[in-house]
Amino acid sequence: MPSVQRQYLDLSRPIREFTFAVDAKEDGTRLDALLRAHYPWHSRTFYRRKVERGEVLLNGATAKPSARTRPGDVIVIKLPEDPTAPERESSDDLVILYEDEHLLAVDKPSGLAAHPVGRTRHGTLINKLHARYRSDDPKQDIVPRLAHRLDRDTSGVVLVVKNRKVDAAVMDIFMARDLEKTYVALVEGVPSTSAGAIDAPMGPDADADTSLHQVVRPDGAPAHTRWRRTRAFARHALLELQLLTGRTHQLRVHLAHIGHPIACDHLYGDPRPLLRSFADPRIEPDDDAVVLSRLALHAHRLEMAHPVTGEPLVLTSPLPPELTHAIDALGQLQAGADEASA
Repeated sequence: MPSVQRQYLDLSRPIREFTFAVDAKEDGTRLDALLRAHYPWHSRTFYRRKVERGEVLLNGATAKPSARTRPGDVIVIKLPEDPTAPERESSDDLVILYEDEHLLAVDKPSGLAAHPVGRTRHGTLINKLHARYRSDDPKQDIVPRLAHRLDRDTSGVVLVVKNRKVDAAVMDIFMARDLEKTYVALVEGVPSTSAGAIDAPMGPDADADTSLHQVVRPDGAPAHTRWRRTRAFARHALLELQLLTGRTHQLRVHLAHIGHPIACDHLYGDPRPLLRSFADPRIEPDDDAVVLSRLALHAHRLEMAHPVTGEPLVLTSPLPPELTHAIDALGQLQAGADEASA
């Protein structure tokens, strides 16, 4: 039976091909249909043409799109050269919040994708982690794995597993929800109460343009969020959020559902940058300015028991400068409005 050429791709170098092995459940599947199932960001027609051009190998040889695959078959998809890809990724801008021999925590900035997907093939968080930890020496080689993910536009704490032996223990902690995740969000409007809970099931939005778009729906998966208002401005509020379940885009969907979408949310709220005039309509055009241009959501803290020692592990990411600037600007506008009305 053929074996996969390499169990873990070294993502510190340009990706020039994808490789996977056919499993028992995929026995008898057409080659082009199987490619579409594994990499759904392209159409079946796209993969059929790729196979016909000889850019897909089945067990080392070209094949027809209609070829039936068998368990153990190895499929290699050749990728076009990416002229923007560096010969080796850089980890110079990684911010390490915590590290031991088993785990590390990094501070992910807004705008950084967690891993390669679709046309994004380099420059992601996992690429940078591979640049820091992968080695050609098997004794030194560490294969980092993201224990969880944040949306591209969300900043904050990401836990990474360095030691594959504790991988299962970390997965158990996340599956059992034996941890506490705290987020900070700047939202539109001011909730009428100081705290609350959102219990609203979620699922894919059938009317959306993308498969990732979620919506509150009665037949969705259970989704629970707790929130607490920590600061109120004229037209915005700062909330502390407890993520009790881990649905895709949960906080963004839940806050939009209660009428307080996160500022600068291009999917579930107002996609425009936050301007001073949004907070105070008395601002003259000449005095207007952008206060914030990124999604105002930050993964502030993650608390759990260490999977090896059992000791409490508290990982904290401070608010990034752009969010601090926005909060300060809204506070100054509020103070000015209060002073003018006094």
